[in-house]
Amino acid sequence: MYHIWQGDQKEYVTVSLLGDQLFKGIIFDSGSDIIVLFNGENFIYIPVSHIEYIVADTPDTEFAGPTNSPVIPLDDNKKNLSFESILKEATGIYQELCVINNKYVYGKAIEVMEDYLVFYSPVHKKIYIAKKHIKWLIPYTPDELPYGLSEREFNWKQTEEGFKANFEQQLEVLLNKLIVLNMGEKTHHIGKVKSINGKMLELKTAKEKRTFVNIEHIQTIQCV
Repeated sequence: MYHIWQGDQKEYVTVSLLGDQLFKGIIFDSGSDIIVLFNGENFIYIPVSHIEYIVADTPDTEFAGPTNSPVIPLDDNKKNLSFESILKEATGIYQELCVINNKYVYGKAIEVMEDYLVFYSPVHKKIYIAKKHIKWLIPYTPDELPYGLSEREFNWKQTEEGFKANFEQQLEVLLNKLIVLNMGEKTHHIGKVKSINGKMLELKTAKEKRTFVNIEHIQTIQCV
């Protein structure tokens, strides 16, 4: 399907994401399920599934296009650009990720699995992130690191740890372990994994209450 932003002339737009998040800029590129927006400072990679609408707009001030190429290489053939390909290309690159409910993590993806990422943050350490909940990705430039850390301070050590192919299989590895779901947004998102029954994850919380969480709504998992 042809869209107005796929022509040579890059039109200035406002992109509204579900949850009332707005981005303004030019759509630098697009693929089957992703757009790449340049907002005057950053290239922002946005999955189409989280876009509510796109409308042609007028910048409030003079707007200049990018002077540098995107940190994450794009598909020169204009055929294979997709959210999946961007996630794979971004592996090992420092980045900002936003997941649903405007939770932000800063660090780098270390593995891209079927339906989730294994992400390392200097603050949250290792995090499993469900792909479908990622609202956008913004890569850092090569000379930037989150929080102004150096490579040594970032302190990521590659391990031989293997990860299961999909999110639900990885959950099974966490049986009897203490975990934090969705950045600990709610008290019942912290507990020990007791069982997995279909789409429900059973946790025992700090007050020994049995809590069942719908796996479809798990955005992030941290192991304590």
